[in-house]
Formats: sequence, C-alpha cells, structure tokens
Amino acid sequence: MTRMVKRAYIAIIAFLAVLLVYYLAAYRDRLETNESEHSFEILEPYLVSERDDSDEDGTTQVIRVKADRIEGSYCTVMFYSIHQNVEVYCDHKLVYGLKAARKNTFTKTPGGMWNIFQLEEGMAGEEIRIELTSVYPFVSYKAPEIYFGEQGPIFKSILSDQAFPLISSMLLILIGFFFVGYVLYNFKNSEVDKNLGMLGWFAAQVGIWKFFDLSITKYFFRGLPVISMLPFMALMSVVIPCVFFLMELHSIKDQKTWLIPCWVSLGVCYLTVFLQFFRFLDFRQMFFLIVFSILFALAVVSYMTVLEFKRVGWSKELKKNLFGFVLIALGVLLDLGEYFLSGGRRTTDFAILGFLVYTIARGYFTLRESGDLMDAGEGTRSYEDMAYHDKMTGCFNRSAFIVDTDPYAVEPDDYVVAVLDLNNLKKCNDTLGHERGDRYIKDSAKIILGTFGKLGSCYRMGGDEFYCLIPKGGLSACKEQKAVMDKMVEEYNAKSTDIRMGIACGYARYDKRMDYDLNATAKRADALMYKNKQAMKSSQSQ
Repeated sequence: MTRMVKRAYIAIIAFLAVLLVYYLAAYRDRLETNESEHSFEILEPYLVSERDDSDEDGTTQVIRVKADRIEGSYCTVMFYSIHQNVEVYCDHKLVYGLKAARKNTFTKTPGGMWNIFQLEEGMAGEEIRIELTSVYPFVSYKAPEIYFGEQGPIFKSILSDQAFPLISSMLLILIGFFFVGYVLYNFKNSEVDKNLGMLGWFAAQVGIWKFFDLSITKYFFRGLPVISMLPFMALMSVVIPCVFFLMELHSIKDQKTWLIPCWVSLGVCYLTVFLQFFRFLDFRQMFFLIVFSILFALAVVSYMTVLEFKRVGWSKELKKNLFGFVLIALGVLLDLGEYFLSGGRRTTDFAILGFLVYTIARGYFTLRESGDLMDAGEGTRSYEDMAYHDKMTGCFNRSAFIVDTDPYAVEPDDYVVAVLDLNNLKKCNDTLGHERGDRYIKDSAKIILGTFGKLGSCYRMGGDEFYCLIPKGGLSACKEQKAVMDKMVEEYNAKSTDIRMGIACGYARYDKRMDYDLNATAKRADALMYKNKQAMKSSQSQ
C-alpha cells in the first residue's frame, strides 16, 4: 500500500511538471499599456565647453542640452559623473547640485554618482546647463551620456548593458568565498589543498573590484562615496594573494624573489591608505602606484615562470598555469588600456571573463584532487575494495598491483613504474616505538599520494615499500614529482621534532627489449631506487 501511494504521488508530480511546462509555453496574458513608443532617449549636447575656475582645483566642463518633450513620467534626467562636483541649471535656475560632504575626513570626492533629477512640463525647450567640476587637478573626464525620459526604462537599459560583468563579478565573489569557506571548514584535513583558499580570496578580491567599479552598482548606493573607493581598495590588495597562490604552484616557490612584489604591494597599500586618511591624496590620485604594483607583480611572475620552465621543462602543470596566467594578464592589460583611453568611464569585460574561467577551472581540478585524496585517506567500506586497499595509508595493496599488472589484461607499453622506499623505518620503530613508526608510514604515504599519486596509482607493497604504476607516463613528469616530493620531505623534517623522514625513489619505463612484463620494469626501478638510497645515506654521513 505504501509503495502504491509513493507511485501515485510521483505520477501526479510528474503530470504537474509537464502541465507547468505546457502552460509556460502556450499561454500569455494580453497586456495593454499606454507607454510611449520611446520611453527614454539620449540627449545630444549642442555645446560642450571647458573653463578653468580660479577658485577650484579642477577644470569645469559645461554641457548644454535641451529637452523638447516633457510629459507625465517622461521627465527624468540621468547621467553618471566620476569624481566631479555637479551643478545643473535650467534657464539660469539651479535645479540640482552634488558636492562631497564638508566634514568627510576620509575622502574629498563624491565618487562615482548617478545624478537623477526631474524636469517640469514648463521647462520644455529651455536650455539645461550641466557643469561638471573635477575635484582633482589635471584630471578630466569625457562628457557623460545624458539620459532623458522614464526612469524605469533608463535603469533597465543600463542594467542590460552591464549585465554580463555584473553577473560575472557576483559569481566570482561567491565562488571565491566558497573556496575560502571550504578550506576553513576542512582546515584540519591534511588532504585538502590549502592553496585553494588563497585562490578563493584572490578571486573574491577581483570580483569585488569589478562589482563596485560598475556604474550600475552606484545606482543602489547613491550618496555613499566610499563605494567608489572599494575598487581601489580591492585592486591594491589583490597582488599578495595572487602571488602567494601562483608561488605554491611552482617547484621554486622557496625563492625570495616571490616576496619582492609582495613587499612592493604592501608599501603601496600603506602609503596610499596614509595619504588617503589624512586627506593629502585620494586613492584615485594614487592609482598610478596601484597599477605599477600590479604590473610589477605580473613581470615578476612572468620571470619566475621562465625559471620554472628552465628547471622542470614544459610540464603539464606549467602549461595549465601559463594558459591561465596569460589569459588573466591580457585581460588586465586590455582593461587598464580601455580605462585610460575612455577617460576612466569604461573598462572591458576581458579581465573578469579571464578571471572567472581560470578560477572555475583551477578550483574544479583542485577540489577534485583534494576529494580523491580524502577518499583514499578514508578508505572504503566495501569488502571488495578492502581486499585491494591498504587500510593504514589508503593506497592500493600488493594484490591490487598484481591485478593491475596482469600481462594478459594490461598492455605495458608506455607504462612507467616508480619504486619508493622509506629510510630508517626499523630504526624509528626500535627507538620511538611502533606507534611512531606507523605515523611515519602514514605521513610518507600522504606525500607519495600528493606527488606520484597525481601521475598514477600508488601501492603499498610491504612495510616500507611503495610502487607507483603510471600509464602513459613520462620520465620528465616523474623527475618533476620527485623534486616536489624531496622538497615536501625537507619541509616535514624541518617541522618534525622526532621523526627524520627519508624517501628513496627510482623509476623506469617499460622496454620490451629488456622487460618481459611490468614486474621486470619494477625490478629495474628498484635497482635505481637502491642507488638513490645509497646516495642519500652517503650524503647524510658527510
């Protein structure tokens, strides 16, 4: 009876869903309105001039227009001003004014502002004189577009023009804070890549910059000049998370060169905040320093990418990072170019698009890798998986390796086998106890999974011996991951107070002239691992 009720319920829900789709497609209400054919227009000035005001620091731009038809709700004038004091006269009568607050201790500019005022029907045909005075010396902006008509349609038109960057920036903010929250929630989980949090903060900063830089955003925050300061704040603080994120993706992340653009950015931040707060100079006047810190960071990252290429070659990881970096760098340069060419009134959507694509792609792959490591660390509950997994480390076991190297089921061409061995495990067990020895094995397995595990499947073959089976593997990729592994071991030993970790490694590609199967390849890799172990022991004894 219960099953029958469930089936009947599912059936009615399915029928309602189909009915809803049909109604949406087939029926529309008849709407009759008395809206005018053109609900707004852009007034073309018949005279634009400039004058120098001796009493003012900036230059005053004078725009003269006429509105011939004023009727009903068709009477709104809207235009967007940037860091300008505004006065509007109709037949020599002041009808609208905008100035920064006198007691504003943080900024001396009204910021970006949508100026909105109404005309009366008796003003039809009269001259409207708009005076825009820049609050900054030697800074001028192009004349704005002057909208006239009904406020609702004007707003919809502006929103439609800026819909893509608005939605993209909001997505970037949400994705960025999601990454940060994900890392904070899983902070104690060693399998989660903490660098994802840095990517998230970097993406959120970029999203905040673009979101609050849009003129449509200022429509909702009229009278709050600090909203116009937010893009500058976000831009000047974006360098450090960007550099730290990219630094972690390189094998040469410990070089001090990475910190140079960070210190430059910090210097710019402290200087601009000091000058802003004490009203010496506003953020807008210090914008050239913010741009310099960003371009300098791009130059340093480019230099470090070249060094990375010389050290590890054209690796898969480098290709992904380089593509994303070039995409973002080109977008930023085009954005800045359009900003200066348009007199500060427009930017392109290339930068926000590049950031969004790269953030989603990079975040997806990082989350997937972290999820794989978490799944491997937790192990599996099914008896079938337990038969092929090592419970302590989450790696596959010897039985799984035998199945995966079955000569009757696996074509060994292009396979690489890596053999890894833990140094001094017996000594650790004898001196510190088997509990610490087990910790040594688990911590070593995490490093192996985090490096060679990116290339293929990892197997724990015995107490201190691990294999990695890499399909279509490259020796250069193994060399790269070994360097990363050695670096992670050094960092582990620097923090450890009792365990001294050491992982010897050797790897070999299947060669049908020498190997009858992958087990023979593993023996050659084992011989190379032994040589590496001996070299490590001799270097420690010196």
